[in-house]
Amino acid sequence: MINVLVLGVGGNVSQGILKALRRADLDLHIVGACISHLSTGLYMCDEACISPYANEDGFMKWLIGLCNEKKIDIVLTGVEENIRRIARDIDEFRAGTKAVFVSSTYEQLLIGQDKLATCRWLKENGCNYPDFVELPDREGAFRLAEKSGYPLIAKPVSGKSAQGLLFIRDEEELSAAAELEGYVLQECLGTDKDEYTVGCYCNKEGQLMDVIVMHRDLKHGTTVHARVVDNAAIRAEAEKICRAYRPGGPMNIQMRLDKNGRPVCFEMNVRFSGTTAMRANFGFRDVEAMIREYILGQDIKECFHVRYGEAFRYDNEMYIFGDAVEDMSAEHKIEDMSAYNIYTENCICASDPEIGI
Repeated sequence: MINVLVLGVGGNVSQGILKALRRADLDLHIVGACISHLSTGLYMCDEACISPYANEDGFMKWLIGLCNEKKIDIVLTGVEENIRRIARDIDEFRAGTKAVFVSSTYEQLLIGQDKLATCRWLKENGCNYPDFVELPDREGAFRLAEKSGYPLIAKPVSGKSAQGLLFIRDEEELSAAAELEGYVLQECLGTDKDEYTVGCYCNKEGQLMDVIVMHRDLKHGTTVHARVVDNAAIRAEAEKICRAYRPGGPMNIQMRLDKNGRPVCFEMNVRFSGTTAMRANFGFRDVEAMIREYILGQDIKECFHVRYGEAFRYDNEMYIFGDAVEDMSAEHKIEDMSAYNIYTENCICASDPEIGI
């Protein structure tokens, strides 16, 4: 039995990790944690508890204590704040518990979570990058407009999920945007129809195991439809980025095709992706690979056999009968979720083929 702790299970990335874990052919006991008793992912685990915020002083003490109490073998999360905190205090974590936590270095995480730093890193490492200007910079902004034309796009340096995104369509809008603090101005790459998400995974020696390229459609910053594609140019650019960056485990690269059809990275998520569960079902089993490599010491080549297809994300419901939510709120933990009557309602399809994972 492998004991897995998944942090931040209220978020869609950590919930994707949960789904990938349930698909894995492994003997797992899953402990979930999140900041609110109303986090759906808590009730998808074998047991769960309420966690402090990652920026609280007592977070690391709480995490180490939980890992030791539950004999956790590996900690997983899709929440950037959690990843960054543990990576920053990784020496404390390793000294306090035998549990494993895999991530890129703290410095790599800071680059990936900063859109300006990402552009600079891409440029410095000879990768394709969007033309950009750090704001506020009025002269630089108008030079970029003259070179790239409209529209332009202004992004918060540390924003995510399209929050704070501004489309600049003319000189008047550019004049206002040029004074923004904490923003980066970029050329607008392609259209919504030209966007791709690329999953990459490096083993503990830094060797790139595989990439999976998916053309995607977004709604409010979240993938609602994805199609696995074979695009040699996108794959080559992603491999170039990944080999230069050498992430610790997973990395997700967001790309668009520019006006010349050239794949350009505009964002690097140095973590598991919101499409983690989709990828697992298409044979890119990076969550399972991490457990097999770091906990079981196994070869992980068989975790990467990508097959082609399409995935659709749709709304679903969870039904909880009894007092699970009330008990979680009162006790801040549930040690046996099977004691409650919980289920999700799935669509009945005409056929139920074996999932190729």
